[in-house]
Amino acid sequence: MNVTTAEQSPKQQLRPGFFEEALRDSALTPTLRTFAEAFCMRFDVRGICDPLYCANVAAFETGLGDGCGKFFSDRTPTEQGIAKVGDRLLFAYSTCISKASTDTTAESISTMLRNVLNGSSLEEVLTGPVLDHQSY
Repeated sequence: MNVTTAEQSPKQQLRPGFFEEALRDSALTPTLRTFAEAFCMRFDVRGICDPLYCANVAAFETGLGDGCGKFFSDRTPTEQGIAKVGDRLLFAYSTCISKASTDTTAESISTMLRNVLNGSSLEEVLTGPVLDHQSY
């Protein structure tokens, strides 16, 4: 019997304009948008409300927003908040995450956010290993 693991399963392509539609009326900061897109792409999260939910969770927990659509570019995220983002998103999207990757932890999601906050591009976050750079 052949069993396909999560790492072997092909990822579905996003429909054209998905993120533009999902984030059309938001005033996201570029870093939070990059994180939301990277999270949804890496873990095959495809609901139209999911990118903004991910951004709002990250914003609220890090102090970069109020969690209800207001985002602040003049604040510095806290390490405790970044860690909580990983925990909350792992819990909220555990089914999608377990299908897309068998070894994802809350820390690996938090590291994705740290990397974006430190200037990593969408492509770097999606293609590179999850490295931990603690600077912001």
